[in-house]
Amino acid sequence: MSAKLKIGTRGSALALAQAALAAEALRAKGVESELVVVRTRGDVDLHSSLAEIGRGAFTDIFSEMIARGELDIAVHSAKDLPTDAAHDGFFCLPRADARDALLVRSGSVLPPCGEALREGAGKTSFRIGTGSPRRAAAVLRLYPQAQVLPVRGNVDTRLQKLQAGEFDALVLAMAGLQRLGLPQKGQGIGVFPLSPKQCVPAACQGIIAVEGDAGALIDDEKAHSAARIERACQRALGGGCTGGAGAYFDGRSLFAQIDGRIAYTEYEGEESIARLLSLLGEGRHG
Repeated sequence: MSAKLKIGTRGSALALAQAALAAEALRAKGVESELVVVRTRGDVDLHSSLAEIGRGAFTDIFSEMIARGELDIAVHSAKDLPTDAAHDGFFCLPRADARDALLVRSGSVLPPCGEALREGAGKTSFRIGTGSPRRAAAVLRLYPQAQVLPVRGNVDTRLQKLQAGEFDALVLAMAGLQRLGLPQKGQGIGVFPLSPKQCVPAACQGIIAVEGDAGALIDDEKAHSAARIERACQRALGGGCTGGAGAYFDGRSLFAQIDGRIAYTEYEGEESIARLLSLLGEGRHG
């Protein structure tokens, strides 16, 4: 390892905010670091959907750079990592809010969101932007007549599109919004978190992954354990963050989603994953 540890990160505002959290955690351990901004194939291809560019589009180059000694560690959103077991060897920072949220533009045609979500109402047609099949399936379950439209770009870009009237609402991760301090007051955007019973987060959503041996210095045991459980569940479901599957462990219950169907059960080990698969097949929850 070099005298000053090199942290690989993408150049988006969210990626830099996450890398800064890793640098801060390392500094608390007496380790100084510097950021190395890397452009990934996911950053280059702004036109294909996330499902089309494939898993690892934002992360695979970092593993190669660590292997070549060009980086000491790399920092990602853990949900962006491929879900195969070969990519399980990462460390975790403490988890932020794992939920997704519906961001509603002021003056949109959405019904009162709180009651609509509780009762499964919201039958009027409106435009919801998301690039995730998982989120699309969940919001269509809540709002069957919604028009779900694809959207790409960083959080700021998406919020600008929302304010410009391209969408009535967006679905985004609470963790990213909180780390960026968005949306700001005065933007005229309401934020309505979705519970795991309404939209199951992607495996590891809200967790910052740290690749590289030095990540052991700042590993959070609780987040690490949740990440392993959720990734095992996501593999059993057969999907990554670009697919229609979701998996979330809240410390007691394990939630799963596939193609809009949601199930949950108390977690009692690997057999709980098999139980979830059975519940999903039967269209029931635990």
